[in-house]
Amino acid sequence: MEKITKSKTDYLIIGNSAAGVSAAENIRKIDKTGGIEIFSSENFVNYSRPLITYYLSGKIGPDRICFKSEEFYSRNNIILNLSTAVTEIDTSRQEVITDRGRKIGYGKLLIASGGKPVIPFTSVTGRNNKAAGPGSEISRLGGLEGIFTLTNLADAVALRRYIEENSISSASILGGGLIGLKTAEAFLEMGLNINIIELSGKILSASFDEEASEIISERVREAGSSIFTGSTIESIRTDGGKIKQLTLTGGKVISCELLVVAVGVKPDTGLVRNWGIKDGQGIIVDEEMRTDVQNVYAAGDVTRSHDRLSGQEKNIAIWPLAVRQGAVAGKNMAGQNASYRGGFFMNSVEILGVPVISLGLSSLEESSSRDIRVYRTRHPEKQVYRKIITRNSRVIGAIFIGAVERAGIYAGLISNEIDISEVLGNISGEDFGILQLPADYKKHLVVGEGVEV
Repeated sequence: MEKITKSKTDYLIIGNSAAGVSAAENIRKIDKTGGIEIFSSENFVNYSRPLITYYLSGKIGPDRICFKSEEFYSRNNIILNLSTAVTEIDTSRQEVITDRGRKIGYGKLLIASGGKPVIPFTSVTGRNNKAAGPGSEISRLGGLEGIFTLTNLADAVALRRYIEENSISSASILGGGLIGLKTAEAFLEMGLNINIIELSGKILSASFDEEASEIISERVREAGSSIFTGSTIESIRTDGGKIKQLTLTGGKVISCELLVVAVGVKPDTGLVRNWGIKDGQGIIVDEEMRTDVQNVYAAGDVTRSHDRLSGQEKNIAIWPLAVRQGAVAGKNMAGQNASYRGGFFMNSVEILGVPVISLGLSSLEESSSRDIRVYRTRHPEKQVYRKIITRNSRVIGAIFIGAVERAGIYAGLISNEIDISEVLGNISGEDFGILQLPADYKKHLVVGEGVEV
């Protein structure tokens, strides 16, 4: 066993992605001298997680995936510990222990450990095997070649290498949600044929309606690929340590030389369970990003926070909200007062040149509630579809396929809870833009923060 070395820092941050880096940056704006240490189990200086599928497909290189330069850390006197996992948190002593034999005391602690992929089976060994039972780690698949997750840059690097070294021409994706569709986007760009296997009745079921799902499904099929909905993997056949064949529920058998498991991501809360920090589908935090333990904060994909549209506490794992939460946490850790008022879901993907954006409660229909109204515009020949959902004359959700250029305007309407009763007649029109907005809100855009258009 390595000898334990001891040290102390004013601010200790677990996680070097959107929330952790945003917190460190905001701490340093307020506290110019306090010690800041960031710990990351990964060996990359940093990278933008939404871009990993673009790295996989070759759209961008390693020089364009970082969102902060290496000099950011030295310039702000931040100690960055890479390839170093925090293995234990002792909140009573205000210290952590790492896998490198360090014990570090802290004044304030931020947990920004992000999420980890959900693995729906525990093991695959031998020639013909059942995929059964909920699991947690891809490494439990017995070293079988050809099965990957795709939630971090190391996954993308390994996946790209495997495709090149094994001349892979087709791939299967378990999961038709956002991660699955982003993976499909990358594979299609690389010229691979794909099979998408989705348990629900349609792809992107959490954020798409039937019409939007069918538009993208048809585009995938036109490219010579397949989508199997209402299905999952019943068994996996292997040969020589490599994946070879999948049997789906219902008995359908498909050849498979590469499988990406993309059924979802869950908050990586393993560190907190033994130390009294409340955890329920994510670490529970207040508006200041404080946990229920003194001097311990949490931010980003590891948390459960306020969904402004549903009024519920949810895990909303998207990059812009992680940055915002990290900023709020950092300011409060450094002694300034800041509040996080919540956010809402926003998803963006492009399949074979067709861009798609969903905002907020995008899957709702008028049958959901008597207060809900849905407005649609369709141009099937152009693969253009717009759906705007309102509640009491305020936009609470939207889907854009094809023509997405003004989605930022609708995001602003949702975020600012603008009464649009005077413009409802044209709310889903292709010409709807700033000129059609309510007069008071247009004035706000000129003198206030504005929205992306």
